[in-house]
Amino acid sequence: MKRGGPADLEARVLSADLCTGCGACLGHCPYLKTLGERVAFVHPCSLTEGRCFAVCPRTSLDPDELDRRVLGTPRLDVFLGSYRRLLWSRSLDADIHGRAQYGGTTTALTAFALESGTVSAAVLTGGGPTSFPQPVVARDRDAVLAAAGTKYSACPTLVPVAGLLRESDEAFAVVGRPCQVAALRNVQANPKNAHRFAAVIGVFCFWALAPSFYRFVAAHGVLTRATKIDIPKEGGVVFSNGRTTTVPLDEIRPHIRPACQTCLDPTAEWADVSVGSTEHDSAWNTLVVRTARGQALVDAAVAAGALETRPYPPDRIPILRAAVAGKKRRVMAAVDEGDPATRYLSVSDDTRAAIMAGGRDVQ
Repeated sequence: MKRGGPADLEARVLSADLCTGCGACLGHCPYLKTLGERVAFVHPCSLTEGRCFAVCPRTSLDPDELDRRVLGTPRLDVFLGSYRRLLWSRSLDADIHGRAQYGGTTTALTAFALESGTVSAAVLTGGGPTSFPQPVVARDRDAVLAAAGTKYSACPTLVPVAGLLRESDEAFAVVGRPCQVAALRNVQANPKNAHRFAAVIGVFCFWALAPSFYRFVAAHGVLTRATKIDIPKEGGVVFSNGRTTTVPLDEIRPHIRPACQTCLDPTAEWADVSVGSTEHDSAWNTLVVRTARGQALVDAAVAAGALETRPYPPDRIPILRAAVAGKKRRVMAAVDEGDPATRYLSVSDDTRAAIMAGGRDVQ
């Protein structure tokens, strides 16, 4: 595990405004608290090494090391990471379709994992789309359905994880953003935690919004009534509640968290499965199956009639890769410019060259 202490975390991440708001450090230390989505120390801590530093995804991140440790293979696709299958997927449950975003794959897999006994709890992000979301520990289908739908801010979803690890030996699922998946894999580096994460479901995330977004929403009263937010490929940010209101994306961009600008992983490359939109058909999701555990979960959900899958359309794969390529190249350009916010990254010369050369696969 990474070695450093609270002072290192404060200097390298919190004071530098590079915290992703993942919530992994919270619960490990009584001196770390969150207000809204801002993490801070409320009392000095003299430890020279601490779990708060070890689990943080922004103290250091080595993609090649995570590939080997989590996926057991060198990177197969420089942009999408390693994966076993690339699919379109959707829930076959009408209740889920009525609540979830796009095809409802994340909600369907989480509900199935609970109902099948694969996990006994699931750590999720609850709440509505226009107010501060909250971490939720769901133990039944109703709680999963209540948490359905995308929240575009950086909820510290992982706050309950430390307590779950301390208080029982149960296996649980976690649904999180890419930075949260990386943090979970840091937690899992401790051997005693290796078996606890029975399903890690990552959601695509190119950026998350800061708390100032909610002040923006409150200042535009009609937006507070939205029951769903969507950010299609073109056309701005859509707030829906029977009727739709579209806000130009340029009005939302100032609320993007600074830490998101230097994130190298928009598709949750170290999850068991990763889920996103198709940017083509809103009735389906993109589903990236990455691990044997993820494959087993998807296969079981399909066999039980909880999920439907189809092969990813070949003509859409270059579009997906191009979207991720743009993000990764911007971050690599920031590395080349010496941006201090990129110092947490340890990217091999081969991977960096492949990203900048146009995406030839790294073998």
